Amino acid sequence: MKEALKELDKRIYFMTIALIIILLFLLMSEPQIVTSIIEKLFSVVVGKFGWLYILTSIGCFGLFFFLYFSKYGNVKLGSSEDKPRFSTFSWAAMIFTSGAGSSTVILGFSEPLYYLTNTPFHVKAMSIKAYEYAHMYGQFHWGLSAWAFYVPAVAGISYMLYVRKSKNVKISNAMTPLFGKRFGESWLGKIVDSIVALGIVASITTSLGLGVPVMAKLISNVMGIPESLNLQLMVFAVWFLIFGWSVFRGLDSGIRKLTNVNVVIIFGFLSAFLLVSPLEDLFSMELNSIGLYINNLPRMIFYTDPFGNKKFVNEWTMFYWGWWLIFIPIMGIFIAKVSRGRTLKQVLLGQMVYGSLGCCTFLGILGGYSLFLQKKGIVDLVSILKKEGNEGAVLAIMHTLPFSKIYIVILIILCFVFLATTIDSTALVLGSATSKNLDPDQDPHLYNRFSWAIAIFALSIALSFTGGLKLVQKFAIVLGFPLIFIAVIIAVSVIKAMKQDFGNMSKEEIISYCQSSNKKL
Repeated sequence: MKEALKELDKRIYFMTIALIIILLFLLMSEPQIVTSIIEKLFSVVVGKFGWLYILTSIGCFGLFFFLYFSKYGNVKLGSSEDKPRFSTFSWAAMIFTSGAGSSTVILGFSEPLYYLTNTPFHVKAMSIKAYEYAHMYGQFHWGLSAWAFYVPAVAGISYMLYVRKSKNVKISNAMTPLFGKRFGESWLGKIVDSIVALGIVASITTSLGLGVPVMAKLISNVMGIPESLNLQLMVFAVWFLIFGWSVFRGLDSGIRKLTNVNVVIIFGFLSAFLLVSPLEDLFSMELNSIGLYINNLPRMIFYTDPFGNKKFVNEWTMFYWGWWLIFIPIMGIFIAKVSRGRTLKQVLLGQMVYGSLGCCTFLGILGGYSLFLQKKGIVDLVSILKKEGNEGAVLAIMHTLPFSKIYIVILIILCFVFLATTIDSTALVLGSATSKNLDPDQDPHLYNRFSWAIAIFALSIALSFTGGLKLVQKFAIVLGFPLIFIAVIIAVSVIKAMKQDFGNMSKEEIISYCQSSNKKL
């Protein structure tokens, strides 16, 4: 315990814990007042500043192309003798699964169904064109445009850790090239890191809130246990046990092994799913969606629906852009911590490609099957989704498969392991963000990581009693708004740092420099 306290950045840690306790207390004691405040903030942020989310998306995409094709992309994240911390397979698998979580599986089934009635570009609901856009648009929301949001944090944190040899794994540390070395220790820097930590907790709580009801319904169906709050608590308990095993093992033995197992289960499930699916229809949908994506990409990126009711843009695109923003700290710190020994362009391309593939694979296959069932009139999933929510739709879809019980069991295992790795990664990031003088390859103290897991589970369980999970989801989007400015500051800071360190070198000189020994900036 003494070692844990010595390693702890007490101001960030206790400030964030205090905010969580206050939020929890207010949600339980004055839910209507808190709901009203958050609803108003959400309306203002999404309704009035949606254009800013879109500009941020475009800017992050621009930063990716600039860093990848400029000479700075050849900067090695680490010393010349540093080898990649993980094999390419394990590294790609961790990025693949960090984005493709239980939320991706659940929404992979149901999200395209929402687009059939709430359509983009004022397409007629339930029309042929609506089906085509429904299959493609989720892959836009979860694909390259989503993963571009993480570029500033991944570049900034990686650069400070492995090039400037900082031992501070925090978002504020990525801003020091712009604001000075003491910024991270200032109260403003601590407030930034505390808001970031609170946003991380809120974001992962939404994933738990989305996953628990679906998991409980699937388990109830397979085991014949009545749906109840106790069953949901059992789901929480199993997740906590899986997480506990992984967190005690650490990043190398815990998350890496859990992730490798997860990848095997993923491909096993998808392969088994494809065996009983209408392959020709699914491949036809995906090819059509690729063409539709390429043809409509500029329009989707800039789409604001200025003369319409903005229902689709606000409920989906703005929601997702806000959600991805709130995940910037998680993905930035996590990808940085597993990417030592690679060049900056390798890391940025890897996180864009592997992350997008992890998400779009599920949207393309599972979403395509849902649309097939709806279009062929096999199951009226749109009506089920409206009446019973995601959990009802997912269960109805699974029951259309042969040996449905077996597939449901595999899906249950997949979701358990998926979210366990997500919670594990989140606890690792929160532990890193609330520690001081932590080496890049050093895991935060066990007590620190475990305390964050307890906070996440406690908040999620409490919200199950108060019915506030959707509220926290909106709260997460509101917290994503200041991340817009944080992302811009990090982008400016990392470019400034690179110009200071490598501005006078050519591409060839940077490559040679990064391959030489005894480097000193």
